[in-house]
Amino acid sequence: MNRKRNRTTVIFVNKNQNSSKPIQVPTAYVVHWKKYIFGLLSLFLILLASVFYLIRNNSNIELAKNKLEVALLKSKNKLSVIDTSSLKKHYQSIDKKLLTINKYLKARGLKPILTGNEGGEESDEVLSSEEISEFYDNYLSKIAYNVAYTPMGYPHLGTITSGYGHRENPFTGENVETHKGLDIRASYGDLVKSTANGKVIFAGKRGGYGNCVVIKHGNGFETYYGHLSKILVKEGENVVAGNNIGKVGSTGRSTGPHLHYEVHQNGKVVNPRSFLTL
Repeated sequence: MNRKRNRTTVIFVNKNQNSSKPIQVPTAYVVHWKKYIFGLLSLFLILLASVFYLIRNNSNIELAKNKLEVALLKSKNKLSVIDTSSLKKHYQSIDKKLLTINKYLKARGLKPILTGNEGGEESDEVLSSEEISEFYDNYLSKIAYNVAYTPMGYPHLGTITSGYGHRENPFTGENVETHKGLDIRASYGDLVKSTANGKVIFAGKRGGYGNCVVIKHGNGFETYYGHLSKILVKEGENVVAGNNIGKVGSTGRSTGPHLHYEVHQNGKVVNPRSFLTL
């Protein structure tokens, strides 16, 4: 071995003392041969591990694919046993009932709830399942909106001590006055809840109502909650049915702790009893 200018001459000699042609390699390869051998071995092991990982991953993918194919086959088999003729008869039955309802409405000069040919004469043809499904989807959406934005139920569970309409003056016991809402018995500090989704349009002192909250529900309804000891919402705040909006008190024109509750529809006061239950 001969080192010259960072290069080393390597000569291989066999048992018969015959030498091969000299080879020059960088000296660093000879001095640090262990490091290079270790590096090559590490690279080989990494490549080997990568090959095993890819083989295993491919096997898992194939297994998942087979499971998915089995699941799809089972679903297809289940769908194949559905009695489509029975389903068709069911839709036709619904269709005929809707057409009967439309005829009753038309006889009274009312707009039909569902027609098979928009803009034309009412048809006796059976409507498609898609038209029936769309009708029920829209109908349920309207019901969901009305349930959400129509005042329903009690703002506080309690006995009604004074109803809507005419009553004796609770302070003097003389004369008759008009009571615009319901008085509901409650203890001081009991929570008061909104009876529908809406937006708070008033929250503060309001004459005989005392501390009062007024909620506009967006479909012609407004609700009033009077005599509160504490208001828990602010004007402009959006609320949903069941939200706590205040606490029972005896502020304003009141003879003791209770909740005064009113329902207004299209600007007119209506009897809240109509909205306590469905």
